[in-house]
Amino acid sequence: MKGIIGIVVLCTLSLQAFAQTVSGHWYGIGKVAVPGEHSSYLSELTLKQKGAAVVGELQYYFRDSLFKVKVTGSFNSNTRQLIFKPIPFIYYLSTSTKTGIDCILTGNFTLLVNRTESILTGAFESDAAHRYTTPAIQYRFKSSTDTVAQKAELYSSAIDVPSDTIATRTITDRKEMQAVMIDPDFLKREKKIFKEIEVSETALRIELYDNGTIDHDTISIFSNDRLLYKDVPLTQSAFRRTVLLDSTIEVNEISMYAENLGSIPPNTAIMIIYDGNRRHEIILTSDLKNTATIRLRRKIK
Repeated sequence: MKGIIGIVVLCTLSLQAFAQTVSGHWYGIGKVAVPGEHSSYLSELTLKQKGAAVVGELQYYFRDSLFKVKVTGSFNSNTRQLIFKPIPFIYYLSTSTKTGIDCILTGNFTLLVNRTESILTGAFESDAAHRYTTPAIQYRFKSSTDTVAQKAELYSSAIDVPSDTIATRTITDRKEMQAVMIDPDFLKREKKIFKEIEVSETALRIELYDNGTIDHDTISIFSNDRLLYKDVPLTQSAFRRTVLLDSTIEVNEISMYAENLGSIPPNTAIMIIYDGNRRHEIILTSDLKNTATIRLRRKIK
């Protein structure tokens, strides 16, 4: 009996200890709190906590562009409240990400933990003076541990505890927020089309694994010839991301570009694409002359 009680107590303490941190990778879709509004922000939140201080980066897709914003805040382990200092969000009614305006929003979230998952639920909200013109962006972030950390320096460097000052905007140049530059080295290699599939969704979830011996090969992922994720190690653990397709064109492309060949060339990987309830599994091979590419044709509804 004492042994069972000891196990229960140990499990409870372990769960409580886990619940005291928000460090890690979180994924979610931000939805504008306006009835009938369908604008969304496909997002990844990477956080590191030290004491009550939290720093990290928010990446989100809006329309055809990727935005990256540094975040700072604090986490109260007693109330499980996570507060982010004000950060810029592109306004949800912006028709162009090149000329759109930013709104300054503050994040308020609550950490919910059970035996199967961890959730950050809450919203980024404007101040009282702008609440009627700038609605909240509501999120339900889900924690994921099976991913590749793209910002290794965030985890290896010490955290500077933010001073008690007004947060400044970490994005000051719109050009830095857009994944629009075409890498000339990418264009030098020949594209090798491995498969063309028909998809019905504009937001696709992708997973990428090494297909064989782990030999330290590294790739980058391009969408329509534009860099999305650079220097991704191929391992047995899944690299998981959400890719937003360009809805203005009929055929999109996702390419796997070899940054090196590892110790056993060429670079071979398994890419799994989730299109709603449909699942596509493709084996890709890239080297220093050819770039593996998948064509995604939008299904006419």
